Amino acid sequence: MPKLIAEAYDTPEPAHATLGRLALLGGEPAFSEALHVGRPNIGDREKFEARVRDILDQRWLTNSGRYVQGFERRIAKLVGVRHCIATCNATTALEISVRALGMTGEVIVPSFTFVATAHALQWQGITPVFCDINPQTYNLDPRQVEEMITERTTGIIPVHVFGRPCDVEALTRIASERGLKLLFDSAHALGCSYRGRLIGGFGQAEVLCFHATKFINSMEGGAIVTNDDELARRIRLMKNFGFSQYDRTDELGINGKMTEVCAAMGLTSLEAMEEIVAINHRNWDTYRENLLAMIDSKIKGQKVVEAPEAHIAPVIDIMEALKRTLEIKKKPVQAAFEAASADEAVATEAEAPKKKRAGGKRG
Repeated sequence: MPKLIAEAYDTPEPAHATLGRLALLGGEPAFSEALHVGRPNIGDREKFEARVRDILDQRWLTNSGRYVQGFERRIAKLVGVRHCIATCNATTALEISVRALGMTGEVIVPSFTFVATAHALQWQGITPVFCDINPQTYNLDPRQVEEMITERTTGIIPVHVFGRPCDVEALTRIASERGLKLLFDSAHALGCSYRGRLIGGFGQAEVLCFHATKFINSMEGGAIVTNDDELARRIRLMKNFGFSQYDRTDELGINGKMTEVCAAMGLTSLEAMEEIVAINHRNWDTYRENLLAMIDSKIKGQKVVEAPEAHIAPVIDIMEALKRTLEIKKKPVQAAFEAASADEAVATEAEAPKKKRAGGKRG
C-alpha cells in the first residue's frame, strides 16, 4: 500500500487535508510510473512458450485443435455448463449468440455498458433499447426493464458490470413471463457468482471475455457458455462459416474461431487463476483497511459485494464514496479533484467508464 494512504489511516488530520496530498490532487506520486488498471496477467511464461513450441511443431494453428478444445473443456467445467464454444473475441461471441437465438426488432440493454453490447445488435439491424440501471449496483434495473418491453421486444441482454452479478432471478422471471430471449453479457464476470452459483449457466446463454485486460486472458478471445444442446450445435456451426462437413454448410456463418496460440495463453492464464484472485482479494482488503477510514460512513455509495460474488468490483465502492464525500462536504479540494481528473486521465482498458479494480470487457 502506498505510504501516503497508510499515514492517512493513523493521522488526526481532517480527511480533506489528507486527501490534498494524494497524487491525484497534486501530491507526490507513490509510484514511479502509471499503474494500468488492466495490465495483462501473463501467468507462467515458460509453460506458455512450451505450448507455443508444441503448436508450431504440430503445425496446427487454428480450426479447433487440441488447445482450443482443452480450453473449452476447462471453461465449461469451471462454470458448470455442458457447452463452451471459444471464439476470436467476445464481441463476435455476442453477435453469433444474438443471431443463433433469433433476436430481432428490439432488444433491451443497460444504459451503462461497453459499446460492443449495443454494437452487436445494431450491426445486425436490431435496435438496442437502452434501459436505466440501478444506481446502487450499476446493473440493469428489472423494474425499468418491464416498462421498456413493447410488441417489438424479442430479448434482454443484461451485463454483470464490473463482475457484480445482475438480479438474475428477477430478469429470468421477466424473460420467461414475457416470452423473451435472455442472453447475459458476462464479459466481466468469469469466476463471480450469484447466490453461490457461478456465473455462466444462466439465461439461454452467457458470453465471456478473455481480452488481454481481463484477469484471465487469451490475448484476444471470447466464449459462449450454455446448457442448451441445440443452441450450442448451431453456434459451433455459425462460428466456422456454417460448415457441418468438409464441403457442406448448414448455417449462415462467419469466421469466429479462436486460434491455438490464444487458447494456449488462455490455458496458461487459467492455471494462475487462484493466485490472481488471491491478489485481487489482498488488494481489496488493503483498500478497505486503509482507505475506508478516510470516508464519511454516512455517504451513500454502492453496496459492497464481498468476494467471491464479485472478485474485481469492490474498489469502485470506495472511490465512488470518496468522490461523493468531496462533493457533499464542498471542501476546496473538490476543484482540484475535478481538475486533476481531467488532466491526469488514469489509463484503463477501452471499456465502459470504470473506477475499479483489483484485477479483470472485452475485445
